[in-house]
Amino acid sequence: MAGGGFDAPESGSSGLHKQKKYKKGKKIGVRIDMTPMVDVIMLLLTFFILTTTLNTPQIMQINLPKGDESDKVKVDMGDVLYIRVSDKGNPYFSRGLSDGTEAPPEKVEFRDMKAKIEAIYAQNPKLLILLKFDRKMKYNMMVDVLDEINKAAIEKRYSFLKMEDADKEIVTKAGG
Repeated sequence: MAGGGFDAPESGSSGLHKQKKYKKGKKIGVRIDMTPMVDVIMLLLTFFILTTTLNTPQIMQINLPKGDESDKVKVDMGDVLYIRVSDKGNPYFSRGLSDGTEAPPEKVEFRDMKAKIEAIYAQNPKLLILLKFDRKMKYNMMVDVLDEINKAAIEKRYSFLKMEDADKEIVTKAGG
């Protein structure tokens, strides 16, 4: 038989031992291709970044007048409360008097500001608050003072004025 017996033992052997023609190879482990997974993760990340809303910065909008001569408003000084804040962050209150002058300033503790403003407003509902801040004080103190005014149960009528040298002297005499 020419080439017909593939399973037949080789010539010269007794047939008891069969020779293995195929060797058992190394067992290959399972390999997972992570490339599509990375693509999916990047798509999800991009989706969430583009669809989330970020915190909008909270800003305080202050509308300042242009300062023309025709824009001046006449105010009775008896309806005015001056709040001056020194460079150390100490607030001082002084009430305007109807004759055009003002009462001596008094130092007010920060924790008592809201109650003090509400008490003054209860006596005079036409109250106008004039705020004067020293340029050397910390900015967060100005924000804290404005927060206390906004927390008070009053009609919010206030204005910012530049702290002049005379105002600094008033604060210094009051102990600031």
